[in-house]
Amino acid sequence: MLRNYLKIAQRNLLRHKRFSLINVIGLTTGLTCCFMIIVFVRHELSYDTFHKKFDRIYRLTYMPKFAGYTQFLALTPPVASPLLPDHFSEIERSARLYRNNATMEVPVGSTIKPVKFDEDHFYFADSTLVDIFSLDFLEGDSRTALRNKYSVVITDKIASKYFGKQPALGKTILYEGKHPLKVTGVIRQLPDNSHIRIDLLSDYQTMFATESEAARNTLPQNWVITHSSTYVLLRPGASAESVNARFPQFLATHSDKQLAKDIVYNLQPLADIHLNPEVEGNQEVSGSMTYIYVFLGVGLLTLLIACINFINLSTARSLRRAREVGIRKTLGSEKSQIVAQFLGESLLMSGMALILALLFTGLLIPVLNSLTGKQLAVSYLFSSPALLATFTCVAIVAGLLSGSYPAFFISRFQPIATLKGSFSAGNAKGGAIRHALLAMQFITSIVLVIGSLVAFQQLRYLLHKPLGFDKDLMVTADIRNEKITNVFVSANDSAYLRLKTFKEALLKNTGISDVTFSTARMGSGVVLRNVVPQGKTQENSLFIGTLGTDFGFVNAYKLKLAAGRNLSETFQTDKNAAFLVNETGVKQLGWKSAEEAIGKSVNMEGKEGRIVGVLKDFHNQSLQNPIAGMLVHIDLPHLTQVSVKLTPENISGTMAFIGAEWDKYFPEKGFDYEFLDQSIANAYESEQRLGKLIGYFAGLAILISCLGLYGLVSIVAQHRTREIGIRKVLGATVTNIVQLLSRDFLVLVAVSLVIASPIAWYMLDKWLANFAFKTTISLWVFAAAGALVITVTLLTVGLQTVKAALLNPVKSLRSE
Repeated sequence: MLRNYLKIAQRNLLRHKRFSLINVIGLTTGLTCCFMIIVFVRHELSYDTFHKKFDRIYRLTYMPKFAGYTQFLALTPPVASPLLPDHFSEIERSARLYRNNATMEVPVGSTIKPVKFDEDHFYFADSTLVDIFSLDFLEGDSRTALRNKYSVVITDKIASKYFGKQPALGKTILYEGKHPLKVTGVIRQLPDNSHIRIDLLSDYQTMFATESEAARNTLPQNWVITHSSTYVLLRPGASAESVNARFPQFLATHSDKQLAKDIVYNLQPLADIHLNPEVEGNQEVSGSMTYIYVFLGVGLLTLLIACINFINLSTARSLRRAREVGIRKTLGSEKSQIVAQFLGESLLMSGMALILALLFTGLLIPVLNSLTGKQLAVSYLFSSPALLATFTCVAIVAGLLSGSYPAFFISRFQPIATLKGSFSAGNAKGGAIRHALLAMQFITSIVLVIGSLVAFQQLRYLLHKPLGFDKDLMVTADIRNEKITNVFVSANDSAYLRLKTFKEALLKNTGISDVTFSTARMGSGVVLRNVVPQGKTQENSLFIGTLGTDFGFVNAYKLKLAAGRNLSETFQTDKNAAFLVNETGVKQLGWKSAEEAIGKSVNMEGKEGRIVGVLKDFHNQSLQNPIAGMLVHIDLPHLTQVSVKLTPENISGTMAFIGAEWDKYFPEKGFDYEFLDQSIANAYESEQRLGKLIGYFAGLAILISCLGLYGLVSIVAQHRTREIGIRKVLGATVTNIVQLLSRDFLVLVAVSLVIASPIAWYMLDKWLANFAFKTTISLWVFAAAGALVITVTLLTVGLQTVKAALLNPVKSLRSE
C-alpha cells in the first residue's frame, strides 16, 4: 500500500511540475530560514555548557546603590572573593578574573628586536579558577600553573602566534615592556560559545606585583571599586538562594559599616550570563533573549508562509483532482486512505525540501556568521544527533501542517457530485479560507518590511545624529593600557612631558590639525567618582562621571560652552583646582542653572576645585543610554588616550608619519589605532545585524508569497478560462480582464496593510523603547511598505492575468 501511495505521489508531482516546483521551492526556502535560526538559537543557548561543573558555577554580581545604580554590575571589588569560602559553607571555591589589555613582547633573538603584540584578552586569575572552569591543558600541570608569581598560561592559538611550532612551555614573554612572565601552561582555546574569551592567563598575585604601590595598598581594602569578575563553585546540592539571603550579613561583617547597607551582592547562574543584558559590564558582548524570540518568530513566520503556499495551491487545485477522488471513492477507497495519499504527497515534498534545505543551510553558514558575528563551521550542522533530529521533526511537522487541511478538504468531496461534473469552486467552500491564508502571508510580509525599514531608519538615526562633538577624521589610540587602577597612580607630570613632546612632533606635520590627550576614549563612557558639591557633606555625596584631559581637549573636540570659560593654562589654578561640568551634571549636582553653577566648589575624592565653565551636553556613550552628568578636569598624570585630528589630504601618508613617530616615543607599545567615527559606529553592530536579518527575511517572505500568489493566480485563470473567453467575445479589453482578475488580490493587500500596520507599530514601539534617543515611526514607512507589496503583487498577478487575457477566445471556449 505504501509503495502504491509513493508511486501515485511521484506521478502527480511529475504531472504538475510547475506547482510541485513552486511548493518545493517555497518549503525549501522556509525550512532553510528556519534551520539557520535553529542553529543560531541552539548556539546561543549552549553558552558555557562545555564546563563540566556548569550547573554549580555562579558569578558574583554587585549593585552599589550608594552610587545611584539600580542594576547589577558584572565586576566586583577584589577584596570579597577570598572571604567567601570561609563565610559560606555552600561555597566550595571562589576565584577572581581581572581583564587587562596588555602589550606583550616576544624575544626573537639576541640581535633582533622583540615582536610586540597588543592583546585585548589578557587576564589575571586566582589559581582556584582551574577548579571552577574546565580548562583543557595541552602542556603544563593545571594544579601548579597559576600558583607562582610571574607565571602565565596561554592558549594554543597564542602559542602558535608567538612561537610557531616550537614548544611554548618554559618560554619567557615580556608584559608591559618590563615584567618577564614564564609560560607554565598551554590550554586549548575556549569554544566560541564561552561568555569570556581568554588568550593569556597570569596569576592574580602578578596583578598586584605589577600595579603601582598606591593600587597595591588600596585594592585589598577597597569595597567600592568595580574591578574583577568573581566566580564561585557551589557544593553539590547547595542553594544559591541561601547564599544570597546571607550576603547582607557578610557585608556587615567584613565591609565598611557605612557602605554595607547600600551594597547588594547576588549570585548569577553561569547559564544566565550570556543572555542577560540586565547586568552591566560583561567582558564580552552579550546576547539577548529578546533577539532570540525575534529570530525564532521571524523564522517560524517564514516557514508558515511557505506552508500557507502549499495549502492554498493544493486546495485551489482540488477541482482538478475532484474527479480522481470521486472515482477512488466509487471503487471503495476509504476517507482515511485518501487522506493518507495526500499527506504522503506533502510529506514527500517536505522530504525533498529537507534535503535541499540542509544543503542550502550548509552553504549559507558563512552568511549566518556575518549576520550574527558567530564563527560556526558547516560541521556544526552535523555535530549533534539531536540537532539533525530537530531538523527532521521540523520538516515533518511542516509537511503535515501543509498537507493536513488539503487532505481532509479534498477527502470530503462527494463522489456523485464530482463524477457528474457539478462540483465547482462555489461549493468547494475553500475560497474564504484561501483568502484568509493569503491575507496572513501579506500581513506577515508587510510587518517584516515595515520592521526592516524602521530598523534601518533607527540605525541611520544612531549613526548620523549630532553627538555634540567632532568625531570626523579623529584618530584615537591607547598611549598606555586603560584600566580602572590608573586612578591610583601617584600625581607627577613626568609622564606628560613625553606626551607633550610627542604632540609637538606630530603638529609639525601639515596633515595634523590638533592633538589632545584624555583618560578615556571619547564616546566610550567614563569612570564614576565620588563627588561632594558645595553645600553637601560626604554622607549625601554623589557619584558622577569624570573625564581627565589636557588643556586642549575641549577645543580639539569642538565642545560648546553653555556658561563660563574653558580650562586654560593662563589660569594657574586650573591645573589642580578647576572643573568643567555638563548641563546634566549641573542638575545632578543640585544647581538650578548653568550660570548658578559657575564658581561653585566640588570635592572629587580629595581633589578640590571650583566650576569654571559649563559644557553643553554631548553624548559620551551609546545613544541607547541617556546623557549622564560629567565633570571634566585637568589630569596630566593619568592620561591614557591620544586623539589626533587629521586634515582630509593624504591621510595614508599622515598615518604612516604618526606610526613612525609613535615608535620613537612609545617603543614599548604598538600603534593600535581606531578612527573614532568607525569605533562609534561599531557600538551599534547588533542593531546593524538585526536590521540586515529582518531585511533578508522580509525579502524572502515576499518572494515565497509571490511564488504562491503566482501559482494561485495561474489556477484561478485556468478555472475562469471560459468566463474570460465569453467576456472577450462580448467586448472586454485586456485591461478589463486584468482588472477583473487582479481586483480581489489588491483588495486583499489593502486589507492586510490595514491589519499589519498597528501590529508593526506596536512591536517596533516596544523595540525603540530600548533606546534613550530614537527615531519616530513615520507614516511614510507604512506607505512605502504598502506600495512595495502592492507593486510586487501587481507584477506577479499581472504576469499571469495578461497571459490569460491575451488567449484567443475561440480556443478558450473550445477548451472548455
